[in-house]
Order: sequence, then C-alpha cells, then structure tokens
Amino acid sequence: FTSAVMLAVMVVHVASFSLPSSFMPSAVLSQSRMGVVPVCKPSRHLFGSLHMAAAVGIDGLIEKARKAKSPKAPKRIYKAVKKKSGAHSILLEFSRDEEVPDHKLDELSLTFRRGSVAAIVVDTTPEGGKVDLENFVKEQTLWGKGEFPGPCPVIWRGNVKGIETVAEAKSLGAQGVAVPADQFEQDDLAEVVKACHALDMEAVVEVMDQEQIKAAVDAGAMTVCVRFESNAGASFLSYAAKALIPDIPDKIASVAAVKGRQGGPELEQAGVLVNAKFNSVLLTDFVGDARDDSCIRYTKYILYMLASKKSKNLQINELKAGAYGYGGGAGFQAPSGWGGEGTHA
Repeated sequence: FTSAVMLAVMVVHVASFSLPSSFMPSAVLSQSRMGVVPVCKPSRHLFGSLHMAAAVGIDGLIEKARKAKSPKAPKRIYKAVKKKSGAHSILLEFSRDEEVPDHKLDELSLTFRRGSVAAIVVDTTPEGGKVDLENFVKEQTLWGKGEFPGPCPVIWRGNVKGIETVAEAKSLGAQGVAVPADQFEQDDLAEVVKACHALDMEAVVEVMDQEQIKAAVDAGAMTVCVRFESNAGASFLSYAAKALIPDIPDKIASVAAVKGRQGGPELEQAGVLVNAKFNSVLLTDFVGDARDDSCIRYTKYILYMLASKKSKNLQINELKAGAYGYGGGAGFQAPSGWGGEGTHA
C-alpha cells in the first residue's frame, strides 16, 4: 500500500510540471531543482490573443476582419519603434537558411528581448518559417512577462496575399504583418491595413519610393519600412533610403532596412540612417541558424555597438581591428570575422 501511494505521488508530481529544463530560465530552473514549483506568469495580452485566435479559427478571423468598419489601430509596435525619448530603436529579422532543420530558438529570442529589440521580424517563406514564427511567439509569451524589457512583438513577413494572410498570421500569434506596398493597389492595400487593425495587429508597410510612402499613409498605416528589393550595393541602398526621409510624415514611425551579416559595413550603414533621423533600423537576414553559437555573440555585439542611450545620434568611431577585433579589449572579444586587419568600421 505504501509503495502504491509513493508511486501515485511521484506520478502527480511529474504531471504537475513536465516542461523540459532546457526551456526554463536559469532562475526558474534553480528553483525547480530546490523543490520549489515555479509559477510562470505569461503575458496576458499575448495569451489572450492566442486563445482568441485558436477559438475563432482562421475563417472566423477573416470574417471578423471583413465586417470591421473603422477599427482603431493598435500602437505597440509603433511606440516601440518611435520612442518618445527620440532615441533610435532596432528591429532584427530571422530568416532560416536553406536546408536548416527545425531547431530551438529560445536562447536567441531571449537575447533579442534582453537587447531591447523593438520587434522581431520572421521570414515565413522558407520551409519551416511559420514554425519559427510560432517558436518566437511562444518564447516571448512564456518568459517575457515580468521581465524588463518585456515581450518583443513578432512580425510576420512573406507571401502576403490579402486578408487571408493577415488572419493566418494572427492565428500563429503575430502582432504585426510586413506588407509590401508594391504588391497591392491602393484599395487592396487599405483593406489589408484595416484587416490588421481589426485583428488587433499592426501593418508595417514596406515602401521603396515617394508614391508608395503616400499610398501607405493614405491606407492608414502608422509605420513604414524603407526596404529595397535590389541587387545594388548595400551602401548605395542606405543612401537611397536616406533620400526618402523627407517624404515620411512626422507622425509616421519610420524604419530603414539594412542587410545584416555583412561583416562590419552594416554598422556604418545603420549609422547613416539613424543620423538621417529614421526612428529605427531593421537588420534584415540577421540570423539564419540559431544552432550556431556565434549568432548569439554577433547579436550581442551588434546591439552593443548600436546602443545609444546618452544621445539621439549614433556615433560610429573608425577603429582598426586589433588582437581582439573591433572595440575589443581583454574582456570584450568580437565574434569571428571581425578581426581582419584590412577592414574597419
């Protein structure tokens, strides 16, 4: 009888907390090892959003979006991008590299959040891209609440065909959708932006010229991202984006895209755009495989270099690489690829 009771207690104990330790922050893990049952306090807003999407289903979300009259635009992403302080912000994009299998994104997601990233853009076009978006949403939802900074909004990017895509993004927990202006007529663009607002999401409209900026604003978008689909040099594209800043109304949150993983030039290009008064810089194709340990060091290094808490202006100091790479000392080593004598930032 005693053995049976002990077995029952063990079963109940295991069933009461079955989350793998690899998903737990160190503080929570240490508590669980001491016999303290951790209490997770996930984001009520994000969980409520997920529960609503799961209960209604994609068809229900589409119907809700179409029936909406004049929905009010949420401003979570807008406020994260266009800070009241005037300081610039950073968005980072995850785009899974070819032939990379499903893998854990928890540590990378945590690094993004602790680096005060304004939002995480997830490319859903590669195979497994939608799984990646879900994983980022889950990590931010589970562990972001109660921390400072709080959860990062997650933005869907890729193959936006209309309201149906917006509804699917909502069902996966996304809080925003990157909408390419060049793929929609004015009325259709306005319909997609309205659908985002009706489902408590934000549209980040990608633009490439003056006409598209105007179309985005007329459609009701509060955030635009200057992002060129071009094979031109990244440095040239940065200066092309700079030329468009006068056409973006002051009330609109402005983001400029810079290609990530260039090995150094992204810092200089980001500096040009921030000093041109863009509210934020999006580093595209920033990470493609979170299994690579160097991606965490790369993320921390870039965020450290782009941080500007004391000034609205980003200062990039020209610095020859030494034994420890850029800006390095004995206790601060840049990731591999940043220490070549022939390069500088």
